[in-house]
Amino acid sequence: MTPRPMTFSANYLAVVRGLRELHRLTLDGRQDSPEADAVRDATDLPWSALTEVEKKRLAGLSEDLYSITDPPSADPLEMNPQVQARLVEIAEARRRGEWDQALDLLRRWARYIDPDVLSYMRGATWLDAGDPETAALFFEHASSLRPENGIYLATLLATLNRFDPRDARRRAEEILGEPDRFMPVAVVQAADTVISSIPSLSQDRQSRLYRQLIPLLESALQRMEGEAEGGVQRSTLSLTFALLGLCHQMLGERRLAERAYTRGLTADPTNCGLLAARGMLLYGESSRAVTDLESAIQHGSPMISPYYILAHHSLLSGRFDRCRTLCERALEMQGSDAVKSELAEWLAIAQSELGYPADLIRGSFEHAIARDPSNDRARRNLAIFERLARPAPSGSYETRDQGAVRISGLSEQRIRPAA
Repeated sequence: MTPRPMTFSANYLAVVRGLRELHRLTLDGRQDSPEADAVRDATDLPWSALTEVEKKRLAGLSEDLYSITDPPSADPLEMNPQVQARLVEIAEARRRGEWDQALDLLRRWARYIDPDVLSYMRGATWLDAGDPETAALFFEHASSLRPENGIYLATLLATLNRFDPRDARRRAEEILGEPDRFMPVAVVQAADTVISSIPSLSQDRQSRLYRQLIPLLESALQRMEGEAEGGVQRSTLSLTFALLGLCHQMLGERRLAERAYTRGLTADPTNCGLLAARGMLLYGESSRAVTDLESAIQHGSPMISPYYILAHHSLLSGRFDRCRTLCERALEMQGSDAVKSELAEWLAIAQSELGYPADLIRGSFEHAIARDPSNDRARRNLAIFERLARPAPSGSYETRDQGAVRISGLSEQRIRPAA
């Protein structure tokens, strides 16, 4: 089970924002400036309203940030079996979602951990705990200490993109402008960051950008050839193939897209992101699409797209109970109102075909319309349901074709291979 992130009160958020701002001012040498004094004054009142747990957490964070701005001059002490055991304890605390304990242990044993590794571990803990802005400060520090470490830079970029996409894109474009200066993992993450901003661009600019990214991704793959395919490296390979396939797919180069996804699956056969991407690409054209999508779900896909496509397939093939199950599961996942509206509509049709009570069927249709008032087909299907004898004769309802659903699924998809 995935551990739950921290919950933050409004007062806590006000104080932690102030801490981060003071840290940035200190890095700029302005810790005694009027701006810094104003930040301190603004956090006095919310600080007084904090719980003791919150005060202790923020005091620890302040200490950790101070270790960045005024690092110890002594080298780390030699690692020993006791410290190794504590590192395992830290990992276990993070696995259980005991974030404060993990951070406290890192603080207690900091003298034995290389500064870049220490900051990276602190950043990873804060990220999992639900505070990417604080995490980014530590990832930035780790990357500044070891600029040659592409993993640090890639993680920083991905974290920045969660709360400051404009800055993340600026940094990504700098990396893509001189890709040979950076490790492939950083180049691939930069490409992923740029792609995440593509929907806001015009169609012409989107096409040009996809076209520009293809050789950069191919070059990154060539640089990765012959390297070990374990851990982060395997994840980087999978992401590279997924992004390469997406670029080709968005340019209408379907066979090249399929080839990229298949190359990725050769290296990582159970990658749910790649399975979902290839399955969606082939939906309506090959029976392998359904196999891929089912495999994506079996391997824990967190994306709504495989469920969405398979629900449509089950509806068309008359497997109404399977359609119902997939729709109910997908409606609990993150997704656009347009897609969730269709899922609620298909759920209503499946319920009708299965002879569910009229009030339940009507409620599902009304949910579909409420989710997306522009879904006129759901309105028409509700009218069909109300007009015909209940349950409505099989095949009475309107449905979309596979190609249209494939396009909707692609717009929903954010291709990112599972870790």
